[in-house]
Amino acid sequence: MKAKAVLRFMKEQQFGFDRDKLEEAPAALAPDKVTSGRDQTVNFLDEDGVPARDVLWIPPKRSTGTRQPTPRTRGHSRGYLVDPGTERAVGFESTHEMACALMLLANRAVVEIEDQPPKVEYMGADGKVHGHTFDYRATLRSGAVTAIAVKPSHLVEKTGIRDVLKRVRPVLNGFADTAILLTDEQLTKARAWNAKNILRARRCRNDSDCNEVRGFLKDVHGSINVYDLGQRFGDFPSAMNAIWCLIYERTLVQTKPGNKLCDAPYVHVAQRPAELLGRPR
Repeated sequence: MKAKAVLRFMKEQQFGFDRDKLEEAPAALAPDKVTSGRDQTVNFLDEDGVPARDVLWIPPKRSTGTRQPTPRTRGHSRGYLVDPGTERAVGFESTHEMACALMLLANRAVVEIEDQPPKVEYMGADGKVHGHTFDYRATLRSGAVTAIAVKPSHLVEKTGIRDVLKRVRPVLNGFADTAILLTDEQLTKARAWNAKNILRARRCRNDSDCNEVRGFLKDVHGSINVYDLGQRFGDFPSAMNAIWCLIYERTLVQTKPGNKLCDAPYVHVAQRPAELLGRPR
């Protein structure tokens, strides 16, 4: 048995998760809608001229980025994620950008994400006009817009990004309300792992499962182990997917959000229920 499998088994035993209690029958998630893109009902005439109806799959919209990720090269990670809210592709050109995109997509306060938005011109230290293209521009539920630059921490000084942001902020001119820098100090692997699971859960959301778990939580006070919570339902994978959805909508809050949920599997019910805030999907 591989070392990772042994460590995973030991960790699950530590937190009271017993795989032997799970049903032997294979389980599959049952999302309320397709996990990518959308279905659209179309009316048409068949070969005999008789009216008919069918469902047509509409793929996600293309990224709006002014520059698209190039094919993957050695030492780099490039690709796209799909925003379940806008049904639009969001590109990334590095593992740090992917972590940033995942965390934005897992943040309920963010309603729209644009990768590689139009460049912003600013006056450089040399007295010449330069252009800077931010990695992302995020629109928040409040209406505020934030431009985001992503850099590995060891390249911050070399690239002079802090000076660029200092010069860009006064001339955003409606492009954004503020500009920030995110590095691997904020975009940690643990937070990205949690965000990846939230994004998957959003795409595979089942309202019935979410309501069932939410109903059980009405009588829960204090912290609860997510493994214990998931095993209280007949379908453990679906229950865990619902738990991630409730974390996204802020009905549940991770006790230690800086850790992977599998390493610190405790959550508590939010003081302000999601019903008071509205629950966008």
